[in-house]
Amino acid sequence: MTKMRGFSILALVACLAIAGCGGDPRPAPAAGQGPSPSATGTPAASGSAAAYPMPAGWPSPEFPLPPGGTASGPHTTDTVVSFRISGVDTETAKSFYAETLPGLGYADTHNANLAIVRYEGNGLKILVQDDQSGSARVTITKTAG
Repeated sequence: MTKMRGFSILALVACLAIAGCGGDPRPAPAAGQGPSPSATGTPAASGSAAAYPMPAGWPSPEFPLPPGGTASGPHTTDTVVSFRISGVDTETAKSFYAETLPGLGYADTHNANLAIVRYEGNGLKILVQDDQSGSARVTITKTAG
């Protein structure tokens, strides 16, 4: 558990560094395009934690992925990005986001329904839920123009 927590803290620090660097130099995929290499779990620039690249014009240039997780089955529209996280189970993904997202400015807004975890902030609403395959499904909705 200590080793896992230490790795999660490192992932949080890497995510905070990414958020504070003023953006990602890689172009984000256009709506409907497949994920870029970082979305497949390949670490983002300079050895930081893996991240899913968000479409151009979204409030955040990328979204963190749990260590060992890869984004698959992406679906993108003008206001919604959805993907499954493969390589980690749902509970691991939920724990990662519970530790990571509040530090990135997202408030935990879920209620008594523990099956779906909700976060909101930075012009986005985020749902993390079981994908019925043992993996987590992340759905990100843009709330601000």
